[in-house]
Formats: sequence, structure tokens, C-alpha cells
Amino acid sequence: MVALLSSLALSAGVAGAQLAPKQFSVTTRLGTLSPERAASMDAQALVGLDAEYNLSKYFGIGTAIDVSRGNTRREDFLTRLRFGQAAVAGGDSIYYQYVSQPVNLVNLGLMGTLRYPGKKITPFVTGGVGTYVMILDAQINGKETRTNDLSLTGGAGVSFKLSDRAGIQLDVRTVQLQGFSRDFLNPARGREVLTVPFPEDFPTPPAAKNTALNTMISLGFRYIPGGN
Repeated sequence: MVALLSSLALSAGVAGAQLAPKQFSVTTRLGTLSPERAASMDAQALVGLDAEYNLSKYFGIGTAIDVSRGNTRREDFLTRLRFGQAAVAGGDSIYYQYVSQPVNLVNLGLMGTLRYPGKKITPFVTGGVGTYVMILDAQINGKETRTNDLSLTGGAGVSFKLSDRAGIQLDVRTVQLQGFSRDFLNPARGREVLTVPFPEDFPTPPAAKNTALNTMISLGFRYIPGGN
């Protein structure tokens, strides 16, 4: 993964630079998003885009959008299928199956970033608030299925200056999804046959939560239009 991101960094030619007041910058990011275990989602590939306007040498405001795609953890979603003689209520054969499905996650936020510029290296912290949209596969769910709610973002990183217009940025962010429901991710939700008569025979998922904390690690390629 690191090798892939490094090669993309060389080909993109976009990254962080030492910023001056009233300058605009654009950062493209590639990385991974790792949900907490209780969210019942696997790690996902991530693409992000930041747009920032610097009010001063140290502080800027802007927007950030992150798009990721992954899958639910199949071991957390169990469904029961019944087959056999129609004379027997529900059938006389029972088959248990773990199920999963793709998940598309889009997060859009308003961000504030505080930087401490150096000649070559600039550490920074960032935070913001926004909204997320979670979209499930229409074929699996039989219809367009999505949900959205508030998201909170915070993180820190460092940028490395390559020129007055370009540099490389590495950052780690956490995104907390509010109003999260793990039941929403279940491909077999709403089916009465989900009842498991022998729960001791199957692993128990972690306790469900109404929030989901995701950790993002990304490599960014930053560009300052009109820089000297």
C-alpha cells in the first residue's frame, strides 16, 4: 500500500507547501479508512480532496470530502434459510449463512486548520463538522438504500515542502459518524427468519453503538495555484 501511494505521489505532482495569507490550496489524498470493530465494517480504500483558504500564515478554513468503499463484516450478520417439505411450517431443513454487502461512504465537512510553518516541514492540526452519506448496494437491497447524519472530524499531520507551490502531506484523522445503526448494514434486516435458536453455537458480535469512529490515514499531494 505504501509503495502504491508513493508512486501515485510522484505521478500526481501535487502537495503541501509553505503558505502565505490569502492563498488558496488544493490537496488530493489517498489512503485507508479503518472503522472501529463495533461498526461491523472492514477497512476501506479512501480518496479525499481538501480545498483550503489561508486567513493568515497559521490558520486556514476550507472543505474536505472523503469517499471510501468497503464491505460489512460477514461474521457479524447471520441469516437463517429454511428448505424442505412444504407440509412442515417453514420447511424441515435449516441452513445458517453469514452475509455481507458493499458499503459506500461519502463524508463532507467544513474544516479549520492550524499550522506552524517551517522552512521545509510544517506540522498541523485540523478539525471540523459536516455530514456523511452511507449508500448500500441497490441490487442486494432491492432498492436504493441510504442514510445520512452528522459527522465530526479531528486530526493532525505534517507537510513536507518541495517548492513554493508543491509538497507532500501525511495525516491521520478520526471521523465520528453520529446516528449510526449497525442494523442498517444487515443485508437480511427485517426478516423474521433471522431468529437463531442456538446462539451459543455462533460468535456474538460486539455490542452495537449509535456512533462509529473511523480512523483515516492518508498521503496528500498539495498544490498552490498562482504560487511563486
